[in-house]
Amino acid sequence: MSLVVSGRAAEGGVSASTQERIRRAMSELGYVPDAAARSLRGGRNGLFGVFTYEPVFPSQPDDYFHEFLVGIEMAAAQHGQDLVLFSSAQQADGRRSIFSDGASRLHLADGSIILGMHRDDGELRRLVDDGYPFVSLGRYDPVPEAAWVGVDYDRAVHSIIDDLHAAGHESFVYIAGDDDRLPSRARRDSFKAATRDDASVIVGGSELGVEQMRDWVRRGVTTVVAENPLIAEGVAITANRAGLRVPDHLSAVSLEVPLRNGRAAGWSHLVIPKRDVGIRTVGVLAAILDGKLPRGHHETVQCLPHHLGTITSPGTSPAAVS
Repeated sequence: MSLVVSGRAAEGGVSASTQERIRRAMSELGYVPDAAARSLRGGRNGLFGVFTYEPVFPSQPDDYFHEFLVGIEMAAAQHGQDLVLFSSAQQADGRRSIFSDGASRLHLADGSIILGMHRDDGELRRLVDDGYPFVSLGRYDPVPEAAWVGVDYDRAVHSIIDDLHAAGHESFVYIAGDDDRLPSRARRDSFKAATRDDASVIVGGSELGVEQMRDWVRRGVTTVVAENPLIAEGVAITANRAGLRVPDHLSAVSLEVPLRNGRAAGWSHLVIPKRDVGIRTVGVLAAILDGKLPRGHHETVQCLPHHLGTITSPGTSPAAVS
């Protein structure tokens, strides 16, 4: 079988029919040639895999995962590793899958980094059970034995709410996205904890409208907190249509860096150290492969608030548009 796997079957005298039977058996058994086993370098081949559950590989600068990937590439080079991007296995509905016909090509790499908004818990459980080393980029609780490197939103969200409290704000509207991914839930939970003694409410982005924003201001809301850049952009556009100015009529905060050329580009926001998370994820994978960290290692990277002047004291601004 090794001659067929290595592509040297013909020179080894293996007939075409035998080659075909071996390949068919490999397919039926879900066997994927292990590049590490064929390596002459101590069982390691110097390849780190990157698999994304995103339908399109995140290559655009404003894509949520782009800066993470920049960090991954930087760290891989520092560790002397090459990266393999796994992107070919797709299901009929367009979702990516680690396993194709029962086999995973991730075994071509020494270990892999998994990213994407919507993970397949069953697939990652299977990787753990198979003993394949991988690290989730982003906190991942459904499979506790899986290693992950995540972002600690709690401290940063509390810090930015503390700054709003210090400026005199006590009435907040948090506008959430339409997803239920772990980073979004973490931001919402941190906001609820930080504002539990305030007049605060969490609403969905679908409730955002001109009259709704005017009504919030009439009822004494002084701060809008946007969960992500797209929500922040929607708030900025809607506020403009409602005749409301940020920060004159409303203080505003985005819990992620706003779109660089958008209307909310100058908002106060949280800085998620995406490159640092990508770099650390590679470091954790390398340490797991070297036996320096357990395969279920978990750690977080801190994010920080960044103020650009859209937090002002309530009661000092012009009268709101009625």
